[in-house]
Amino acid sequence: MKKVGFRKKNNDVISSMYFSAAVAMIFSQVAGVVATIIDGIITSRFLGSDSLSSISLVGPFVSTLVLVSGFISTGSQVVCGSLVGEGKRKEANALFSISIIITILAAFFFIFLCTTFPDVIFKICGVTIESHPKFYDGMKDYIYGYMFGIPAVMVIQIIGPFVVMDNGKTFFTISAFILCISDVAGDLVNAFFIHGGITGMGIATTISFYIQLIFLLSFYLRKNSYFRFSFSNLRFIQLFEIAKEGMPTLVRKFATVLRDLFISRINLSVALTGAAVAARAMQNDLNTLMFCIGLGMGKALLSIVGIYYSSNDKNGLKNLFAYSVKMAIVLSGAVAAILFIFADLIAGFYTSDPEVIMYSAFSLKCMAISLVMDTLLVTFQFYLQGIRNRLLVNLFNFGERFIIPVIIALTMGSFWGSKGVLASIAVGKAILILLIFVIICIHLKRLPCHLEDFMFLPEGFGGREGENSYAFLESIEDVVRESKNAEEFCLAHGCDAKKARHMGCFVEEMAGNIIIHGKPKAGKKVFVDYRLYTKDGDICLTLRDYCNQFNPTDFYKAHNDGDPEKYIGIRLVTKMAKEMSYFNAFNSNNMIIYL
Repeated sequence: MKKVGFRKKNNDVISSMYFSAAVAMIFSQVAGVVATIIDGIITSRFLGSDSLSSISLVGPFVSTLVLVSGFISTGSQVVCGSLVGEGKRKEANALFSISIIITILAAFFFIFLCTTFPDVIFKICGVTIESHPKFYDGMKDYIYGYMFGIPAVMVIQIIGPFVVMDNGKTFFTISAFILCISDVAGDLVNAFFIHGGITGMGIATTISFYIQLIFLLSFYLRKNSYFRFSFSNLRFIQLFEIAKEGMPTLVRKFATVLRDLFISRINLSVALTGAAVAARAMQNDLNTLMFCIGLGMGKALLSIVGIYYSSNDKNGLKNLFAYSVKMAIVLSGAVAAILFIFADLIAGFYTSDPEVIMYSAFSLKCMAISLVMDTLLVTFQFYLQGIRNRLLVNLFNFGERFIIPVIIALTMGSFWGSKGVLASIAVGKAILILLIFVIICIHLKRLPCHLEDFMFLPEGFGGREGENSYAFLESIEDVVRESKNAEEFCLAHGCDAKKARHMGCFVEEMAGNIIIHGKPKAGKKVFVDYRLYTKDGDICLTLRDYCNQFNPTDFYKAHNDGDPEKYIGIRLVTKMAKEMSYFNAFNSNNMIIYL
């Protein structure tokens, strides 16, 4: 097969796995943010800009909830991505279960804080009853309505990525729409009929989150779900694994909370009118929404990177990295252009106050300029987390989320007041991009000129050229050719003639069955992504197809009638394999065999 054709097919595979997962994950992040934005718009329209400011000033506390759930979620994703890639379903399910348990415990702890120490929470957010009495009362009213939804908010952040990994991308997207519709309906009912004020807005958001959670939980009533909640196989060491791999997210979220706290205080100190505070509130809302693009793409990337990285697949990882960068630029660039052009119109949805619109439109244009840079940075950080380069990603996270934006906001705010604070978001991203480029040049001791120069892969990752054999099989002729190549590859890497013949036979039977009998998803062609490579002295074969779910080992066990001529390839390789595993994720069947 020609190399150009292989690269094109590999990009088709990456796009098939990554694009739909990224879109679903973007919706999963939007679902958690859009309810607050809807609250902000309806609150501003019907309750006034001061009420909007009050809800916005609760933002650092809400960010703390996302901090904790994001820490648990991404730690679980990184570890589960590797476990799923290795075919260890029981261990992956145990990790899934324990992540839900500790999230629920954390949620009830936050409810306890809201009911017992609300003044401390508001003081941390920069507001006391003495300094800002009108904001203090509004914050208190909102938090009392919102806090009962905290368990739902946090658990949704945990199970969302697992639903997507478990081939539930469409299901999760629907759940996001259900959240939006129910929250809009609840807010309008509160504004027109119940007249519950800011507390009613918080209660409407709480109810909508529980509606989404109940819908998501119904996904796990399916018989073929990969993930199942269970108290079996839970181990204390799993908490350590989650914490270790989730630490970059904890650093990023913690730095984000600190950034919001400091910049809110800076803006409060330099703002000449309430309009500047309201504009900052609007910028926070929409910045959080736009940040969902990079965050959703990054979370989708995190799981898939784990699968490729755990199988030592350098070629697949390079194509995934390149495609994710391209998608980040195209998607965020299109959204940024729309946001910049319609900034005044969007600001008008929030309020009719001309001063607030003026400040807000300016802030939205600054945010649009920063959006592509922000999406690239977040995607890159999640990639680094997926390959477990925790030191580098922690340094990037803290610099990008706290140190640089606060320094830039403080500097620009001193010279240009609130407009300087609002514009600092774009200037800070540009400076960080430049700093990362300089760091890469220092690391390489030259200018980067190849894709791999940006990937920070360990030395020797993926093996040498002769230790890997890649192909895409679309016909029986391809299958016959690669079965012979598999036999030659095994002989060249130390296998005896008998095992080499059995491997060739297995490739021919398994891949041939997929080509002949595979039922592809709508709009897809039947083909097999084939890789044979050496790892730690073993010969490893991976077969991946995008047909309906099919586990060959379960099929063999169910249909084995003792006939020695039937399923000979599966039977022989099953007996001689050191390890044989199957998993279905991102709408693909994956078979891994170690000789």
